[in-house]
Amino acid sequence: MAAFRSPPSRAKLALACVLLAGAARAGDKTPTPEGVERLQGLLAQLLGSAGGPPAASVKAVGADYVITADLGALTSLLGKDRQTSFEPPGLVLRAREQDDGLWRVEQNSFPKITTHSEDALARFEVQSYRQTFLIDPRIFWWRSGHASAEHGVLSLQGPDFVESFEFGKANADYATTVKDDQSLSTTVKEEIADVDLRFAAVAKDREPVTASGRIERIAFNAGADGLRSAKIFALWKLLSAPRAALPEHQTELKDALRELAAPGLKFVEGAEASRAMMASPYGAVSVGGVKVALGVANLGAGSAIDAAISAEGLSLPVALAPPGAADLMPSKIDLAATFKGFDIAAAAKAAIDQMKVEEDGPAISDEGAQKVAAALLGSGPMRLEISPSHIVAPAIDAEIEGGFSYTLGKGSGAVTIRMRDFDKTMTAVRALRPEVQLKAIPALALAKGLAKTDADGRLSWIVEVDGDRYIKINGIPLGKTP
Repeated sequence: MAAFRSPPSRAKLALACVLLAGAARAGDKTPTPEGVERLQGLLAQLLGSAGGPPAASVKAVGADYVITADLGALTSLLGKDRQTSFEPPGLVLRAREQDDGLWRVEQNSFPKITTHSEDALARFEVQSYRQTFLIDPRIFWWRSGHASAEHGVLSLQGPDFVESFEFGKANADYATTVKDDQSLSTTVKEEIADVDLRFAAVAKDREPVTASGRIERIAFNAGADGLRSAKIFALWKLLSAPRAALPEHQTELKDALRELAAPGLKFVEGAEASRAMMASPYGAVSVGGVKVALGVANLGAGSAIDAAISAEGLSLPVALAPPGAADLMPSKIDLAATFKGFDIAAAAKAAIDQMKVEEDGPAISDEGAQKVAAALLGSGPMRLEISPSHIVAPAIDAEIEGGFSYTLGKGSGAVTIRMRDFDKTMTAVRALRPEVQLKAIPALALAKGLAKTDADGRLSWIVEVDGDRYIKINGIPLGKTP
């Protein structure tokens, strides 16, 4: 495993802004020289200077603390093979205490960023960028926030390719509530309009390859429940120390990590897009709407990972399917599943116990990694639970649900499959190439013979597999799976 590392410096700046708001005393309505000095010291502690000049500075201007970050200094740890320039070179934030004790932190511009890495060149530019956070120093986190931009472009260029990602208006909203146990429930929601994608490259045979697309709207969301923000920032101070100084804080560091790794924290994230179209050498792909969601819950032995994807108005290139298979190409997909039977808290505790905070060498040995894996899977058996899911095509209307377990090298489980208009599916398969029909038709005929007819006319199959890999369909033994 990689050596233990301190946090990326650009991430440090974002978290430092929250701590800076919390560092001022309630009632300090007007900035003072002492306050500037205190905040400057906190910035130096959080951001570090790698032996050079300070990465950020603070001064009092009117009723504001004005924080200016040297972005070049903040990216100095990214590596010698990458050169990044900013225009302008500094990022300016303004912090002001409100009458209610909350702090408003504002950013009214975003620099142009140009990065050279080996043979690649990347540029990012956003226009009319505005961001405001309302910080609560009592929770070391934001209560609310909003960000917006009118237009943005990200471009990548290399010897054999050019890519661009351009978007129109963008908005983001941030919200936090404090729970009874003083942990936080916090969310981030972002929305981007009028996304334009372009790609051009030269293939190995020197033939040009191009693709382009447009998405009317993209939305992202992320959230955490059970977040212990004060403990996070206490940990951040430790991680921001010079790496050579970390070993002497190893006990304190591990204690902080153990508190954060305790059961109770949940993460969710998702994305959705509407009216998307992509043109490629294989043909056009379009979708009316698509949603993806992922959730991770650290609940000790009850830990779980949830995943879901849905798409409607889906149109795929005919070239991706065998001739005559257009009626078998999905137009709507709705899939969801949950993965259980592991213990995130136990694995995190084992990783912390095995971790060695040293300047060189792996953070966890190979033997330690095996102990972490054993702790992760100790609450088994692992289980995959398939929620009611649906796939629709012109000649397919199928639903599936069920679950499988895996332990000691053996798997078992059962799924229920239901299909409407099964004869229409068989008719569509008969339109495929003869060699495909030769394999598929007998299997479909067998499936129809094994099916049960539900009250609503759908055909259904309960497919069971035991620990020795023997399979049954609707109670009829069919032998051992390969």
